[in-house]
Amino acid sequence: MPPARKTNSAAVAPTPASAPVAPAPAATRPPTPAGFAPPVYTLNTSGAGGLDKLLNTEWVLTNGLGGFAMGTAAGVPARRYHALLIAAANPPVGRVAALNAMVETIEVAGDKGAKAKAFDLTTFRFCGHPPLLHPTGTSRLKSFTQELTARWVYEVREPSIAVEVTKEVHLLDRVNAVQVRYTVKRLAGDGKGAITLKVRPLTSLRDFHGLIRRSWADRFSVTSSASEAHVRFDGQPTQLHLRADRATFTAEGQWWSDFFYQSDAERGQDYVEDLFSPGVFTLSIGSDEAVAECVVQAAIDPIAMADAKRDLTLRRERLAAMHAAALMSRQAPATPASPADNATIAALVAGSDAFVVARRTPGSGAAGSLDQTSIIAGYPWFADWGRDTSISLPGLLLSTGRLEDARRTLTAFASHRRNGIVPNVFSDQTGEPEYNTADASLWFILGACAYRRAAKDRAAWDGLLAPACLDIITHYRRGTEFNIAMDPQDKLITAGTNATQLTWMDARRDGVTFTPRHGKAVEINALWHAALRELALAMHDADPILCANLTQLAGVAAQSFRTLFWNAKLGCLYDTLTPGDGDAPAWVPQPDIRPNQLFAVSLPHSPLTIEQQRSVLTCVRERLLTPYGIRTLDPADPRFFGRYEGNLFERDRAYHNGTAWPWLLGPYAEALLRVGQFNEQSKKEARAALQPILAEMQSTPTRSGPAGCIGQIAEIYDGAAPQRPQGCPAQAWSIAEALRVMLMIV
Repeated sequence: MPPARKTNSAAVAPTPASAPVAPAPAATRPPTPAGFAPPVYTLNTSGAGGLDKLLNTEWVLTNGLGGFAMGTAAGVPARRYHALLIAAANPPVGRVAALNAMVETIEVAGDKGAKAKAFDLTTFRFCGHPPLLHPTGTSRLKSFTQELTARWVYEVREPSIAVEVTKEVHLLDRVNAVQVRYTVKRLAGDGKGAITLKVRPLTSLRDFHGLIRRSWADRFSVTSSASEAHVRFDGQPTQLHLRADRATFTAEGQWWSDFFYQSDAERGQDYVEDLFSPGVFTLSIGSDEAVAECVVQAAIDPIAMADAKRDLTLRRERLAAMHAAALMSRQAPATPASPADNATIAALVAGSDAFVVARRTPGSGAAGSLDQTSIIAGYPWFADWGRDTSISLPGLLLSTGRLEDARRTLTAFASHRRNGIVPNVFSDQTGEPEYNTADASLWFILGACAYRRAAKDRAAWDGLLAPACLDIITHYRRGTEFNIAMDPQDKLITAGTNATQLTWMDARRDGVTFTPRHGKAVEINALWHAALRELALAMHDADPILCANLTQLAGVAAQSFRTLFWNAKLGCLYDTLTPGDGDAPAWVPQPDIRPNQLFAVSLPHSPLTIEQQRSVLTCVRERLLTPYGIRTLDPADPRFFGRYEGNLFERDRAYHNGTAWPWLLGPYAEALLRVGQFNEQSKKEARAALQPILAEMQSTPTRSGPAGCIGQIAEIYDGAAPQRPQGCPAQAWSIAEALRVMLMIV
C-alpha cells in the first residue's frame, strides 16, 4: 500500500516580474546551448562510503506513460517498487510490476580445457537473521552511472581471467518496454577461454502496490521459442514478452523465494516476496571475440526490438529544447546565466521530464487514445493528483516551453470536473477520478490563468478554460460537495468536517484524519482571493462587468482575511478558523504555527498589508525554515514530530506535524522576492534558501542511511536534524517549485 497521502501547494506567478514567459518564436529563440547534455551522475564503490552508499542511493527512469524503472545504485532491490519495468497498462495508471529483476552470471572457461568458473554479478537481499545479501555480485561492482539510462560496470579478475561486464538499463520513451544491454569485454591479461553470460529474468506480473508468493505458482504459464518467452499470469490481462537479439532462450521455470525488501520492512509493510523465472537467456562468446553485446527486451506488448539509439537521441533533443526554453523564461533572458546556474537549471529540467505523462481518457478502454497529458505526483507510488498537477504546471511545463502539454493537462482536469471540483486524483487501478479536495480547483484557476498569459491561446481559454474557471467560482459561491461554500457574511470559503481531509495536509490512516483543518483554512482563502483577482484580470477585456464583480468580491474577502486570520499576539496568521459549538464563537481561530500562511504572501495579490507580510515571513523563517524544506508545524508545539519513521500510521501522523517539505521552499523564496520587490538582497536570501536542496539534488550525499534519489528531490525530510530524505524519493512539485523559483532568481 502507498502512504495514506502526501499533499501540496505552490505559488503561481502573477505579475510580469514573476510570471512564466512564453518561449520566443522559433526564429528568435537562442540556439540550443552548445554541448548541452543531460547531467551524468556516477558513483564508485571505491569512493567515500563505498558499497553502503550505493545500497542507500536510489535511481529512477521513466517512460512518459506513468511507467518506470527504479532501484538502488547497488542493484539490490529494497522496495516492492524496485523493478526494471513497472508498466502502465492504462496510462498513466494500471501499473504492473512486469520485470522485477535479472539474475546475471558469467562463466569463463579456463585455458587448455580447464573447467569453467562461474561468477555472480547479481546481489539480492533475502530473509534471515540478519537479512542476507546473496549472491556476491556486489563484490565485483565497480561503478554505477545514471544519465538517460542506468549503467553498472562489473569486473571479474582472477589469475588468467580479466573480464568487464557493463549492464545498461534503457526505459523506452512512450512505450511500456525496457531494454537491458550487456557488453562483455576482455581486459588486458585475460586468457582466451570461451565466455558465457547467463541472464535469468524474474517477474511477478502483479499490481505494483502488491506482493506475490510461490503459492500462486499454478497461475503462471510460459510459451517460448529459441529467442523469446511469453509469460502469462492468470487473472492479469497484462503479459510479459521477453526477447533477445543474440542470446538463446531455454525454458526452465524456477521460483526464487523470500526476497526481503528492507525499505518496506522499515515502513511497517509486508516485505517478503517470491518471484517467478520462466527460464534463462544464454550468450556464448567465442575465444576470438574481444567484445560482445546482447540486448534483452521486456515489454507488456509483443513489440519488435526498438531502436535504442534513436530513442535516446529524440529524448536528448526534447531536453535540450526544454533547457533552452527555461533559459529564455528567466527574468533577464538576455543576460547569460553563470555556468553554475546553467548547470543547475539543466539538472532541474532533466529531473522535471520524469513527471510529465500521457493520459488515456477514463472509461475509453485499452484502445482509447492518449490524447491528454498529466503530471505524476511522485515516484514510485503516486498517480496524478489535481492539486499537485496544477501546482507543478508552471515549473514543469510553462517554464520549459511545453505549452501544448500544459494545455492538454488543463483540458484533462477541466473535462473531469464535477460540481465545480476538479479531480483530486485518478484511481491507480481504474483511472476513474476521485474528488475529495477543496483547494485543487483553486490551484487549477491559477494554473489556467498562468497558461493564458504564457501561451496567448485564446481558443483554449475561451472554449474550455474560462468556462471551467467560472464554473468553479459559481459552485464555490453557492456551495458544493464536501461542505465547500462561501460564507455570505465575510465572503471566505469554508469546507469539510472534522472527519475529512480536503486541504493539502490530507493524511488519513485507519480512520484517523491527522490534520482535518475543517472550516476556513488560511491557504484555501489565500487561494480564493488570488483566484478571484487573477480571473478578474483574465476576464477584463471580454466581460468588464464580470471583472468588476469579481474584483469587488475579492476586495471584501481580503478585508475579512486581514481581520479574521491575523494573530496580533504572535504577528502571524491563524492556520484555520474552526466552526464553534455551544457557547463558543461562530468561528474559533486555531493558533497552530504552520507554513500554510506563506501563501498569503507568495501568491499573486496578497490580502495582507506589507507589514503583515514581513511579519509572516519572519515567523516562518524563525520557526519553520530548515535547510531542506519548511516544517509543517512549530517545533515548540507538543504535537511536533521531528522524525518521520516507524510504521505507516506513525509516519502519516508525522506527515504534516513537523515533517519538512522541500516544495514549500518555492513559496517561501517567492514570498521573499515579493516582499523585497525582487531586489538583490531578496534574491540573495531566496537563493540561499534553495541552495542546500539544489546542492543535494546535483550530488549524492555522504550521510549514512537514505541518500535520496539521483537527480531528483524527495517529497519530504525529517523536521529535526539530522534531516534525512523521506517519503517519495522523487516528487514532482519539489522539482517544479525549485525550477520555477530558480528562474525567477537568476
